[in-house]
Amino acid sequence: MGTESIRKEMRIFQSSIKNLSAGISRASSLWKDDKFSELSASIGEVADNSKNVMIAGDRCCSSVDRFNKIAAEKY
Repeated sequence: MGTESIRKEMRIFQSSIKNLSAGISRASSLWKDDKFSELSASIGEVADNSKNVMIAGDRCCSSVDRFNKIAAEKY
């Protein structure tokens, strides 16, 4: 798997998390109960954890790029 496909999957993942968070934010004006508060807090945790996924993905892509550069060197 090349870095292009990893980055594409990361963009899709990030977009999904943003859409989920936005949907919960829009729904907050409709629901004000305890269960919604729990859901909202859980989505907040998912959003925070997704940042770690994005950081790990960036590091992975950087490592793959460095590996490919080294592998392409001619001796």
